[in-house]
Amino acid sequence: MTHDSVALLHTAAELRARFLHQPFGSIRFWRFAVVRPHDQSYELLDVRVASDHINLIFRHASGQGQTGVLSIWAPQGLTISASGVVLQEAERLRMDDNEAWVQGDEYRIRTPRGEGGFPRSGTAALTLET
Repeated sequence: MTHDSVALLHTAAELRARFLHQPFGSIRFWRFAVVRPHDQSYELLDVRVASDHINLIFRHASGQGQTGVLSIWAPQGLTISASGVVLQEAERLRMDDNEAWVQGDEYRIRTPRGEGGFPRSGTAALTLET
């Protein structure tokens, strides 16, 4: 097992142990609000490890609708607190038609509304706020 595989398994286990079935209302990729903050509430249902990334399976907190998937490549610096989940670093993030990735000192983001690049400036790669 490689160091990267062990790190993915460890991160997935921490998320399962400490954040499973917890509600969150904000999803941000490097400060960019992927969904309107606290407009809806979601619940983390499962955390699955793929060959080179982690998939967070979530659904609307009401239990209605289809499940969604938030994929994270090379997650590092996990913090879980009463206010949510923070991942300091990731190579790439994807949720539905939204995708962001590191490119030098900035991150690139592509949404249904377009594509752009922004400075990372030490901001967290992923934030799920309760």
